This record gives sequence, structure tokens and C-alpha cells, in this order.
Amino acid sequence: MTGTECQTHAEDRTLSRLNHAMGPVVAGMIIDAVDFVTFGPIGLVIGIPVGAIAGYWLGQSMALEKNACLFCAVAAGIYCTIPFTELLPLGTMVGALVRYKDAARTLTPAESPQTAETQTEQNLDEAA
Repeated sequence: MTGTECQTHAEDRTLSRLNHAMGPVVAGMIIDAVDFVTFGPIGLVIGIPVGAIAGYWLGQSMALEKNACLFCAVAAGIYCTIPFTELLPLGTMVGALVRYKDAARTLTPAESPQTAETQTEQNLDEAA
């Protein structure tokens, strides 16, 4: 592998990690922005199509399966149509919750801060 290929691979990996870490939160922020733009009576008319398009696009950008993308489209369309949700950042909160639950599932015991702290305490106890 040449130096340029290594750099490209590292950049791709960085973008992939960034998408994995921030993807759901940013997706929620985009849905909240679309919800804000469809404020008031206009949301009753264009909330479903605009929200559905945004939800499907975001599902595709996060590499979800087709059924999951369709679910995102329906949920985003309904969310953008419901009145008085413009100032409630529900999309962002759901995205943060998704990432929080995923981090708890993917964090290995060796990476856990509590495990490292416990391991240090055990080492100190053994040394004493």
C-alpha cells in the first residue's frame, strides 16, 4: 500500500467513525430543522412529503436497510406534520438516545472507563 492509499484509507476511516458517532444526532437535527421550516399551517400541507423525503434520505445516508429507511420516512413525515413540535427537538433527542444505546452495546469491557479505574485500583491493592 502506498502512502497516498494509506492516507485515503485513514481519511475514509475517520469519516466513517465520524458518521457513526454523530450520524444519528445530526440526522435528528436535520429533521428538527425541516420540522421548524414546516411551521404552522404550511406543515399540514407539506409536512408529510418534505419530512418523508428528508427521513428517507437520512436513512439512506446512514446506510440503513430499505424497510428502515421507509420507517424513517413515515416517522419524519408524521413528525413534521404534527402541530406545535417546531420548538421540541425530538429528532435530536432520539438521535442522541440511539447513539447512547449503541455506545453502551459496542463498548467493550476493556474500553470502559469504570473497568480501567477498577483495574488500576486492583493493581494498587496487589502492590500494597
